[in-house]
Amino acid sequence: MNSTQKQEALKAIEQFIIQKEKAAKSSTGIDELKGKWTLTQLHILALISSYPTEANNTFLSKNLHITKPAVTKAVKPLLDKKMIIREHKEGDRKSVYYYLTDEGKKLALLHEELHMKAKQRYYDLFEEFNKEELTVITKFLKRWTETISEENRK
Repeated sequence: MNSTQKQEALKAIEQFIIQKEKAAKSSTGIDELKGKWTLTQLHILALISSYPTEANNTFLSKNLHITKPAVTKAVKPLLDKKMIIREHKEGDRKSVYYYLTDEGKKLALLHEELHMKAKQRYYDLFEEFNKEELTVITKFLKRWTETISEENRK
């Protein structure tokens, strides 16, 4: 790869990041989500919806790859806004399990619908590339993710 190709690739990455940040800040017609909930909180709702009998701090921590204190912090606003409730299972007074309220179910469903729309946009975009190109794109994104993870650990 020559210097010009590297510069073009870097410029493409910079433009991607700028556009992604703009999209995250812009109004998407989903004001119910915008500014109110973190991605972690939305993923917590999705996990509770998908695994209604297993959603405790340990389960959420493992599935979201975050610490238990981070789960506790993310769950608090969901409890405060009555998106979820917490209860002990019968015979297990130690562990607290989370359950969706009706409002939480609506928000989880909206989040799922947004995920499906985003996936479809990606699948449509993938159609523009052949198998070999997608392999290179995937390799690049995995390596980029590793690099970011390494930097975050420092």
